[in-house]
Amino acid sequence: MQRILGLIAWEEASFYTAEERAVLAFTKEVTLIHQGGVSDETYQELQKHYSEKEIGALLILIGTINIYNRIGVTTLLQPKMD
Repeated sequence: MQRILGLIAWEEASFYTAEERAVLAFTKEVTLIHQGGVSDETYQELQKHYSEKEIGALLILIGTINIYNRIGVTTLLQPKMD
């Protein structure tokens, strides 16, 4: 549970691995693409841990989640609370 709750402050948390930190940095920069895109430093760090095929799959996952979030926000969707 600590690792999930720690995502809000992943940059300061010490319990994420180098691989996880690379993915989190990439995810942040892809999600906030309008703020300058993915930096060379972030992409190079990601390449240290993952193949191009894995990076491509990660990019598709990030994009999919981002589009779901945009649709949900735009249409004011709320989860059903049973």
